[in-house]
Amino acid sequence: MKKYVFKPYNKIFPELFQREKQRIVSHIKEALIIEHVGSSAVPHLGGKGLIDIAIGVNSKEFESVSNQLQILGYEFRPKWSTSDRLFLRADLPDLEEGIRRYHIHLMDPLSRDWKEILAFRDYLRENPEDAQKYAELKKQAAAEVNEDGAKYRELKGPFFTEILNKINKKN
Repeated sequence: MKKYVFKPYNKIFPELFQREKQRIVSHIKEALIIEHVGSSAVPHLGGKGLIDIAIGVNSKEFESVSNQLQILGYEFRPKWSTSDRLFLRADLPDLEEGIRRYHIHLMDPLSRDWKEILAFRDYLRENPEDAQKYAELKKQAAAEVNEDGAKYRELKGPFFTEILNKINKKN
């Protein structure tokens, strides 16, 4: 299965997020903020077709919440985690795809990462012309990287920085 592909936006993405959010909320004891982020959270954007979920919780609760998510079937990925963000993923049954990947980004809601991931999503939702530019960039990157994740992120990085700079100039 190729990891770096470009698929059109699917109107089922928000529903998939809501279902998984409810499953998570019903099993996690700590108070959480749960947000749909990434390409599937921006109408008409397109991307890899996975569901990115940002979970905001006090950093003191990271280990407890991570353990509870692992009980739900998420795999903790230390290689992609930092002291400010834990990364987990799961491949869950999906009626359309057979299996769909879900990513969880566990972050403190007071952190810079949290603020940036939400600001980027909100900006693209409000600026469809830039969302379209990002879609073209993602499509090109998926075609060029030959499954090289570092190169994929490198190709997208300048756009992310450009958008964050636009957001910061407004504020």
